[in-house]
Order: sequence, then C-alpha cells, then structure tokens
Amino acid sequence: MTATSTWAQFRRAWLAAIGMAGALCVTPPAAGADAVPGLTLAGAYIGEFERNYDPGQVSPRLKTAYHDVLNLSLTVDTAKAGLWPGGTLYIEGMRIHGDQLSRHVIGDLQVASNIEAPGQILLEEAWYEQQLMHGKLSLLAGLRDLNREFHVSEYSGLFLNSSFGIAPEMSANVPTSGYPQPGWAARIRIRPLPHWYVQLADFDGDPQTRKLSAREGQMWMAETGFIHPTARYRLGAWLHTAAKAYGGRVYQGDYGVYVLADQQLAAIGTTRIGAFVQLGWVPPARNAVTRFLGLGLHVTGPLPSRDQDRLGLGLARAVTHHGAENTIELTYRAVISSSIAIQPSFQWINDPGGTAGAPPVRVGLLRFELSF
Repeated sequence: MTATSTWAQFRRAWLAAIGMAGALCVTPPAAGADAVPGLTLAGAYIGEFERNYDPGQVSPRLKTAYHDVLNLSLTVDTAKAGLWPGGTLYIEGMRIHGDQLSRHVIGDLQVASNIEAPGQILLEEAWYEQQLMHGKLSLLAGLRDLNREFHVSEYSGLFLNSSFGIAPEMSANVPTSGYPQPGWAARIRIRPLPHWYVQLADFDGDPQTRKLSAREGQMWMAETGFIHPTARYRLGAWLHTAAKAYGGRVYQGDYGVYVLADQQLAAIGTTRIGAFVQLGWVPPARNAVTRFLGLGLHVTGPLPSRDQDRLGLGLARAVTHHGAENTIELTYRAVISSSIAIQPSFQWINDPGGTAGAPPVRVGLLRFELSF
C-alpha cells in the first residue's frame, strides 16, 4: 500500500468516526424528559498507523499500514431502570477494518498491535450479570471476553503489544474466548472479604464457531486474587478439554497456570510509579509456546500538569521449542481531553516468531482514540 492510499484510507475512517461522534455526542435530554433511566449508549473509535522499519519474516517489505476498530455498546442498569436491583445487561457490536502487518509482513508470534484482526462486523459481547448478597456474589452468562476478568493486569493494559493482554502461553496454544470474537461463557465470582475474590468460569471451547459441542470441548478458568489500591495479585489456572494433536501425538486436553502481580512502588506528588509481572506455564510436550514472561514499569502522571498521562516500558518474552521471541515496548499515552487520547509506541522484536537467530524487527505505532 502506498503512503497516498494509506492516508486516504485514514482520512475516510477519521471522517466517518467524527460524523458518528457528532451524531451521537449530542447534549443528552434532561432527566425526566426523553432520557431512559438506566440505559447508557457509548462508542469508541480506535485508529492506528503501524510501520515496520526492518524487513519482516513473512515479507521483506517496509510498509506503513492503517487499521481501526469501531465499537458501539448498550448498557442497561436494571436498578436505575426501575426493574430489580443488581442486574446489568451489556451488548457491544464491533467493526474491524484495515491491514494486518504482523500477519502479512512482520511474522512476530506475539502480534505487535492488540487491535490487529481480520476485517469484520460482529456482535462482540452480549451478557447479563446479576449481583447478589450486596456484591459478594456475582453471576454472569453470555458472550464474554475472557480477558475482561481473567488473566488481566491493570498496569500491562497500557501497552499495545498483544501479549500484554491474554498471554501467548494460552492464546497461541488453544482457542481462547477473546478479541476479536469472544464465545459463550458462564462465570461465578465470590468476594468473601473486601480485598479478596475467587472466580470460576466455563468458556466455549472454540469461540470462532460459537457452537457448543463435545468435540470443541470447554475452557475452564479458575482464579483467585487480592485487590488493593496499591497492589493486585492474581493466581489462575485453566483447562481446555478438547482433544489436541501436537508433535505426532494426540492429547486429551491442555492446561496451564499463571501468576500476575501489579505493585505500586512510589508516589511522588501526583506521579505514581508501579511495576508488573506476568508469568505463564503450560506442559511443553503438547504446546508450541511453553512459557511466557511479561514485566515492566508503569508511570501515571509522568510530567507536571499531565496527571492522566501514562508512560510504560515493558518486556514480553514468549518461549518456544526453537528459541524465544523477546519484545521490548516503550509507549506514552497522552490524554488530550475526556474523549480523545493519542498513544505512540515503539517496539523492538528480537527473534521474531520465536526462532533463535532471526533478524530483529523494529516497529512503530501511532494510535488515537475517540470515545463518545
């Protein structure tokens, strides 16, 4: 794709997003007029330029790509709607558009952009949650992204590389209910103490079909954690029950364990400095990615008068049977207003594809977000 066509594609997408924002971001009617109590409509547009500065493993081209995601969501609070307390209905639709640089050029295992996906329009999530016992018990069922509640680190969520979300020791080895197409799920969460939770969920074994069948199996998730304003620790395990062929053998399912930690290290005025660690393990004999390590620093309010901005430096290491792909990411998220943010990111991908000795690839990304 030429720079001219990329710019034209970006301009069309940006104008479409601005037009939609203008249509939806009207002044809401006063309560008691035409407003619907308990009903919230929201949307977000994420656009991103991405470029590789070194030849990729799939193609030697140096390419600038543009891709984007448009989300529209509806949330119904049953208590505010005058129905019953503790209920939440959520529906979200999504449109994905643009190039896939990791797939077609870079060839990295961990995928440099966490919004890269085949172009499509789909119902992403649709679930109902019921809170009971003053929030100590929560039940949820429907189409649900696993990474909204499981295997998630608040600090690592700043980064654009996909491995800082659902780590590849899970997502690269078994079908996982996540972006861009979550599957059916049922989840129970218990909070016996204010800072401690235990949750268990049963996810669709193959979210791509959204059909429940014995052949596709099920994805069981269990996680417990300690949540505090300055520290968050999580321990989890998963089991995929579908038969799996790998290395010339057929295994009756797959499984893994993970540990996540977010810890605030210092508070200097309005600046908050924190660190995170992600560890994941699976049995090597039946998996291509055998271990994962994610770690990094996260700074909130890194500059004077920029309390909402965030700066991050992270490492994502995916270990395979042939080596390890190590990606270092440096990123800065600048909040321009309550509805606009801009985030540049630079990534150094060493041994892309997890192949020892593969030439490194440098990748730059420039993301902007528009919420309405």
